[in-house]
Amino acid sequence: MQLFGERGYDGVTIEDICGGAGVAKATFFLHFENKAALLQEFNDEVTQSLADQLSGHDGTAEEQLLLLLDAFRSAYDRNAPVMQKMLREFIDQPTALTRAATVNESVIDIVTEIVRNGQNKAELSKEMPPELAAIAIVSTWSAIAAFATEHPETDTGLASRQIIDIMLNGLKKKG
Repeated sequence: MQLFGERGYDGVTIEDICGGAGVAKATFFLHFENKAALLQEFNDEVTQSLADQLSGHDGTAEEQLLLLLDAFRSAYDRNAPVMQKMLREFIDQPTALTRAATVNESVIDIVTEIVRNGQNKAELSKEMPPELAAIAIVSTWSAIAAFATEHPETDTGLASRQIIDIMLNGLKKKG
């Protein structure tokens, strides 16, 4: 990330990454398919940090989802130009759907647990399986991030909060 920040995503080669990390190019390819695969590593690090934070958090499901969202946005914003370029390359790959599922798997697990706990505490309806709710939430967050790469003026925080509100409260006007 330091190299990307200094030179920009396109200005960093795999050789540069290997040199900075002190590893051989073959070692890099044992762990990553390409530079875009670093997005998965980024997600894994952020996800582990979030799992640690949430383990001691006793708030509502909505509070935990907002905490998760804010942590992801903060991590993304710290490296926004690099992450936007990496996300764009990731999206443009023909195997993006398969890779997206892998990248988001650990995040989906955390969101599933938040939803399940919210259902057990009667904060959330049990009508939808927690795994499906988690997939819907994470897929929507991913779609917002992808949309924002093409529309940088998008307030991703507001859009994500609105999506959480829709997911938790529905679109249909009550009353």
